[in-house]
Amino acid sequence: MRGSIIGDIIGSAFIESPQSTTDFQLLKPFSAYTTDTVLTIAIADAIIKKQSYEDSLRHWVSKFPKAGYRKKFMDWALSDKPNQQYNSSGDGAARRVAPIGFSAQTLEEAMEQAKEATIITHALEPKIKAAQAMTGAIFLARKGESKEEISEFLKSKIGYELPTSLNKEEINPLIKKYKSPAPAALLAFLDSTNFEDAIRKAIWLEGPTNTIASITGGLAQAYYKHIPKALVRKTLSRIDPEMESTMEDFEKIHCKEVLQSNQDIKFNFH
Repeated sequence: MRGSIIGDIIGSAFIESPQSTTDFQLLKPFSAYTTDTVLTIAIADAIIKKQSYEDSLRHWVSKFPKAGYRKKFMDWALSDKPNQQYNSSGDGAARRVAPIGFSAQTLEEAMEQAKEATIITHALEPKIKAAQAMTGAIFLARKGESKEEISEFLKSKIGYELPTSLNKEEINPLIKKYKSPAPAALLAFLDSTNFEDAIRKAIWLEGPTNTIASITGGLAQAYYKHIPKALVRKTLSRIDPEMESTMEDFEKIHCKEVLQSNQDIKFNFH
């Protein structure tokens, strides 16, 4: 799941800074975690402790209330009325559910749990599908399925008809068609050659870069099973120690197969 957090941190610096190529400085002094990271940690913590996703989301938002949440979400998360309803049309669902893809024992479980974690705040079909696409693709990737098989899953089970190649001009229509940036993030992964390449292409696509790169990063970690240690060190030093501790506890249980090959290699930060 650290791939999602790394994608969020790197993408945070490019939300208002479009890149004309994929050759850019990856980390900037002001690169920082956002709501995506906090809520991803919350889902992981819920899985570790076997508690409800809703309780965990509320708990972690209360611990880190200044990560940049929307006001209505904050009002819901910090409300003293547990049954208060909140239904967002934003993109917060698919970007927080990566831990489910890593912990699920079956594809069906990955999709069911994605729906359960999503309808709490995003009970709209396009948002549920986006979350299921994320968790299902991660589950398949960590089990060693090919990109062709992941693409077939996205087409047959989710209904995403993705272009065969990455073209920036097709991205906005794709996001509008499926009412989510998830297809763009998935396409960046499918067109990539390694973790770094996936993140660079996710950011090059523009749009909500931290969200797209977060989704891409989680899937890229599951598939390539390698994130260079230099990149891990330089990004995760920017999160709170409690977040890092929870992430490590989760990964010791659920991410063994994607951590075993995590050897140190040169990483191109520029």
